[in-house]
Amino acid sequence: MLCWLPACDESGADAPGLEFVFGETGMGPGEFSYPRAAVRGANDRLYIVDKAARIQCFTRDGRFAFGWRMPEWQAGKPTGLGAGPDGKIYAADTHYSHVTVFDADGTHIGEFGSRGEGPGQFILPTDVAVTPAGDIYVAEYGGNDRISKFSPSWEYLFSFGGRAAGPAQLQRPQALLLDDDGTLWVADACNHRICHFTAAGELLGTFGRDGAALGELRFPYGLDRLTDGTFVVAEYGNNRVQRFDASGHSLGVWGTAGRKPGQLAYPWAAVVAPGDRVFILDSGNNRVQVIRGLAADTWRR
Repeated sequence: MLCWLPACDESGADAPGLEFVFGETGMGPGEFSYPRAAVRGANDRLYIVDKAARIQCFTRDGRFAFGWRMPEWQAGKPTGLGAGPDGKIYAADTHYSHVTVFDADGTHIGEFGSRGEGPGQFILPTDVAVTPAGDIYVAEYGGNDRISKFSPSWEYLFSFGGRAAGPAQLQRPQALLLDDDGTLWVADACNHRICHFTAAGELLGTFGRDGAALGELRFPYGLDRLTDGTFVVAEYGNNRVQRFDASGHSLGVWGTAGRKPGQLAYPWAAVVAPGDRVFILDSGNNRVQVIRGLAADTWRR
């Protein structure tokens, strides 16, 4: 289903900044079974993985292009996707304790990582971010709760942020975002905050704390940045997306709990596309809502 607004009967004033909605419950092309990770890939296409272990590719206007299924899925499904500068798609194959790599068209290339606590191993990987040079960051939880860095040839380099890291300790780092200056932003979900690290893993700062007020976060699962430098954070626990400036000051929220357009159920991701459109993975409603990220009237204070 592709629904352009305000043509839909339910558009209303309760959905400020909403441009269109796509997806519905089902197993067909363009349908979802609890989508929970998304990434902007080659040609500005959006790749989305759901609990049926399907990765589907959509055009920038929300139309289904093609899709494929993970090589294995009986033990569990991915919770994170990354995209490389060469078009490759990286799936954090959470319950198989490795990262699975595909070409942009879905051709399976291979995997790296294995289950464990040692260098280059994972327990439950959650997300992947790839630098312009091809270096790879992988977040994980389940005990390790750290971020590991790999070379473009998948060789382990180092890790940081585990539960014994003091102020830099992480609890379920769920989403990764690389900045233009090479630093890394992390949605530290169970600490209800956003962390900022150098490329070498040194903590630069944090913002957010547990709560539902402006400036507070509850299980931030998705993270991306608009062209003006502000952040959009998908809050799984607050059923909203919140916008922050670079210093961590809240600029407002979008969405409330519910099923109508402009309402959300357990959003897992917020992905910025050209034109500062924000594609929100409305996971519990099996759809994607697309909003105007830079429009002042989009954000409620």
